[in-house]
Amino acid sequence: MKLEDFIKDNKSSFSNEQISKKADANFEKMLKQKLHQPKKSRVVYLRYMSVAACLAIIFSLAFWFTNRDSISKEEQELLANLDADSAGKRLEGVYAFNDEYQKEDTRIINRLIQILHQDENANVKIATIDGLLQFPKNEKIRKNLITALENEDKPLVQIKLIKALSILRENRAQKPLEKIINSKQTYPIVKNNATLAMANINK
Repeated sequence: MKLEDFIKDNKSSFSNEQISKKADANFEKMLKQKLHQPKKSRVVYLRYMSVAACLAIIFSLAFWFTNRDSISKEEQELLANLDADSAGKRLEGVYAFNDEYQKEDTRIINRLIQILHQDENANVKIATIDGLLQFPKNEKIRKNLITALENEDKPLVQIKLIKALSILRENRAQKPLEKIINSKQTYPIVKNNATLAMANINK
């Protein structure tokens, strides 16, 4: 059969309306598949991401609280040693700070400054100066080292403070150094260290 005769006999099958309807139906089916399937996948993906995010937050908070409690216990133990009646315990606390703390902890530094001014034990004070020198840029520490030098009367502690301020090249220490040098009550070894410190600061 010729192609022309086949088309004439089946003309109704080639109706524009039927072709359009079939094409529309096929297109609509395909569109639904394209639209609905990814939507479902997106929902599952978003739910998965939400759960993962929640778990991450929970674990982070748990780690933070655990770490915070651990640090808090260390600080409590250290502060307890620094407040102890025994000079040996206080010295142990200062050494623990010198060995374990590389960051500026305000509470501990304030307690060390208090020890610097008030403690009766020279060895505790000397170890405290070493601890405070770990933070040479801390203005509060620098000022309190100068004040301590002005008021200190123990020769060993005086020498330690003089050397500390010399290392820091602290110009504001010149007045108390001059006072030590000119005082008749100053031990010769202390006076010598003060003189060397003045020369170093004025370089």
